[in-house]
Amino acid sequence: MRPSGTRASAALLTCVLLAACSQWRYDLGAPLGDITLPSPKTPLAEALQLLGPPLLVSATDSGFVLAWEHWRIRENSVGFRLGALGADFLSADWGDMRIKGEFLLLTFNRDHLLTSATRSDWDNHGGGGKAIQPLFGFVSVVDVEDLTEAMPQHRWGSSLLQRLPGTLNTNSNPDTGKSGLQQRGTPTAAGQQSLGMD
Repeated sequence: MRPSGTRASAALLTCVLLAACSQWRYDLGAPLGDITLPSPKTPLAEALQLLGPPLLVSATDSGFVLAWEHWRIRENSVGFRLGALGADFLSADWGDMRIKGEFLLLTFNRDHLLTSATRSDWDNHGGGGKAIQPLFGFVSVVDVEDLTEAMPQHRWGSSLLQRLPGTLNTNSNPDTGKSGLQQRGTPTAAGQQSLGMD
């Protein structure tokens, strides 16, 4: 066999073995960048002109809160399979996730004047895993579904079309209700989501 044929065979074998490789990048929301936090007593109109429409809104006892968020999520998965025609005699998988985020929370009183502003930034390892499986099967070693769901404003109108139990419970909605806000990625059994009805 000629050297070029050997290289082509090696490349084909590598592609077959590394059939489970993936790399995903998610960019959700608009970057907040170097925005200077508005000072107390800033009118709502000025804050909205500076930051644009909020992604999360909630009423409070003394007024309301608005929140903006930006997420960058990187998911890498590498795996190989030994087998043919869909039969996996041995599969090995490795996955890793990195999360960068920005979250800005502004609190306004009933007169539409800013009472407090808080910003948090983070860059963390979001998890990962390794798996080795004999025979058949597929395992996901990285789970980003709770972080990559649609942005809240894409669901606002759909609340009017929900089944009656969901519609009656809109005050507890974690994105637009009257019971506070929660950051993306909060487990369903904790925070505002635990108030939801199915």
